[in-house]
Amino acid sequence: MYNVTRIVHADKSASSEAWDEAVVSVTAAGEGAGAIRQVVSRTLPGVINGGDLIVHLQFTDEASWKLASGALDGSFVHPAIERFHGVEYRSGSAGRSTINTCNGVYRTLLLRVAPGTEPSSVEHFESDLLRMPALVSSIGAWRLSRVTTAVGPTPWTHVWEQEFTDHASLLGQYLDHPIHWGVVDRWFDPECTDVIVRDRVCHSFCSIDDMVLAGD
Repeated sequence: MYNVTRIVHADKSASSEAWDEAVVSVTAAGEGAGAIRQVVSRTLPGVINGGDLIVHLQFTDEASWKLASGALDGSFVHPAIERFHGVEYRSGSAGRSTINTCNGVYRTLLLRVAPGTEPSSVEHFESDLLRMPALVSSIGAWRLSRVTTAVGPTPWTHVWEQEFTDHASLLGQYLDHPIHWGVVDRWFDPECTDVIVRDRVCHSFCSIDDMVLAGD
């Protein structure tokens, strides 16, 4: 599976009507992209560097995306859109539990591991992230992937995605869980010797009404 994510930031000076028009335009481009699975949705409160609109498309292969890329990225050229950034990647390590996350929340975390980080540290970091779903009961599906192509000012290296049962669990149970602040946070903490993620992350999420991270 070849995945494409775009994080779209609204121009804060634009009217709500103009932003609505932009969302309609981007949604139409997403629907016409020929993806086998898609999400085009406004973000929920609490995102960090997460924009105002998430566009996530899944294609059978990279060639299918290339056929649609011009039209999709062209839809972001709109007076109500300030900028966009994102990633392209092949699906990495993924899983799904028996928890129902339909009508839940899709979350994506874009991050950059610092250049020169030892491969063993990267693997340890990835392993720690993948420990989380077994301990956080509100996570129904997850996927950790390495980025093929980054778009925008930050050369993202990883995408960490989940489906949550609800918004409150993402902001509460997940972020407050000991596995998060006691194990994973050290990789992001500049005061910790283990830190390998120094750039500002993109923590974005939106409501969903169906599975996003279905099996490839």
